[in-house]
Amino acid sequence: MLGIQSVASYLPKGRVDNLKQADRFETDREFVEQKIGVATLPRFEETDSVVSASAAAFDRLCEKVQTDKSEIECVVLCTQNPDKGGLPHNSALVHAALELSEDCACFDIGLGCSGYVYGLSVIQSFMAANGMKKGLLFTCDPYSRILDPEDKNTCLLFGDAASVTYITDTPRYKLASAKFSTKGTGSEALQKTEHGLEMNGRAVFNFALQDVPKQIKRTLASAELTADDIDLFLLHQGSRFMLENTIKRAGIPAEKAPIRLSETGNTVSSSIPLLMEAELDNNPRRILMSGFGVGLSWATAIYEEVKPN
Repeated sequence: MLGIQSVASYLPKGRVDNLKQADRFETDREFVEQKIGVATLPRFEETDSVVSASAAAFDRLCEKVQTDKSEIECVVLCTQNPDKGGLPHNSALVHAALELSEDCACFDIGLGCSGYVYGLSVIQSFMAANGMKKGLLFTCDPYSRILDPEDKNTCLLFGDAASVTYITDTPRYKLASAKFSTKGTGSEALQKTEHGLEMNGRAVFNFALQDVPKQIKRTLASAELTADDIDLFLLHQGSRFMLENTIKRAGIPAEKAPIRLSETGNTVSSSIPLLMEAELDNNPRRILMSGFGVGLSWATAIYEEVKPN
């Protein structure tokens, strides 16, 4: 049995004051605080990279749990904004930075806000199919690399971060149920153009409210569970207003679904693991996580605590 043993994250030292940004864009500060929900955005500095941020997240993991690098058999990295244009695949560069064994499979996946939920299923399935026992799932998607500095719709929203999830055969949490969906016809709602990242905020908001709650309810139903059976809901931290409405539409008790993006912003595939790391100290028995965004792509999974023998 494979599953999640531990999660660690890294935020770069660079910071952007989002309220000052609001002033620059002549946007009401109250709107930024109450609707977007972001006061400070972490930003990559010149010396930061996907590889260095991922390595820093791994260093934090090693401070939390005992790890033997010689035993790592798989590294998966989720990013849409890799170093060196993605060639070579950045998981290989992380492999080199961590000085891992050559007997280690490494590959990248190019998903956005749904990437963490997808990535967990991908790495666990790959490891299970190949008899592997220990692996690392990294997320790091520095959208600051593709932001149009004159576009307030994106500049006020996205932050940079990295995370690593330790997958082992002695897990703390195991996968119980999952659903995955794609609406390629909606891809233009979030896309990279010659001008940088473009986002149709209204289309993304409608997608989150219409499609994500349905998938959450279907995932619960397929596992024969209700919202009352879930201790912790980890939803992609897109924006405060979108989260509040999605939580309400899905019938999730607000006290079970933390909203914590004031100091991070929307960190794409890193938002769920950042939130998860902060919440695991409360020892939830069942966790439902849901990531949604670029693609349009959305994924929901339920993880259950593994009871000791």
